[in-house]
Amino acid sequence: MDRSDLATRVELLRRLADRADAIALTHFQRVDLRTMSKADATPVTEADLAIEAMVREEIRRAWPSDAILGEEHGEEHGEEHGNTARPGSFRWVIDPIDGTVGFSNGIPIFSTLIGLEFEGRVVAGACSMAALGERVWAARGMGATWERVGRAPVPARVRACARLGDALICTTGVEYFEESGTTDALLRVARTARRVRGIGDSYGGMLVATGRADGWLDPVMYPWDSGPFPVILAEAGGIFTDWHGREDIRGGSALAACPALHHELLKLVTR
Repeated sequence: MDRSDLATRVELLRRLADRADAIALTHFQRVDLRTMSKADATPVTEADLAIEAMVREEIRRAWPSDAILGEEHGEEHGEEHGNTARPGSFRWVIDPIDGTVGFSNGIPIFSTLIGLEFEGRVVAGACSMAALGERVWAARGMGATWERVGRAPVPARVRACARLGDALICTTGVEYFEESGTTDALLRVARTARRVRGIGDSYGGMLVATGRADGWLDPVMYPWDSGPFPVILAEAGGIFTDWHGREDIRGGSALAACPALHHELLKLVTR
């Protein structure tokens, strides 16, 4: 991979996150926000559709050979690569609004997630939370950066926590554990960790990457949900895998933690 190609795409990624934030805030907490139900009964708003359309248009204009995968409009192959695993191929993975249920109810814990893959590996990504005024972005070999409105950017780093009994663990709604048949795993973690809090969607990943929580687990993840987190957690000094310990994942499940806790959490969820 040419480092200049990555650096140029990272510049675009950050601009896309800026524009996505602006669109999200235009629609956030509007009394006339249009919300629809998709075929799987999950919600989608006009903001989701507008953000993904904008991101796709800008990527096509700048890098027409890159592939795109988005939650709302599916897979789009680049002009030169019909198979995203071919050598030299980039793919962008987009979740225009992660946390649409919260967004549509006026809750500020939502984000835009953008991941960038090269030959099937996540090499850059951003998690941008417009209503909270903070963002984490990272690129392989360039570290992870935590940006907040009104403050200077600082490196994003996981914090050291040696024991699960001292840890704060973030997770998602109980219904996802029940639907996936993993409620027993949640109970094992809750009985072992010092505290478990229902801070769902991508905010749990951001909290771990910025040293404000020690672990994050989710039993149900789609490729766009996990999009940027393999590189964000790696560059922040943490570990991000699925519940089978596989790194650089594309959905399924998610487990993020500092290195000292990850193995202990993994044993609990896979027992």
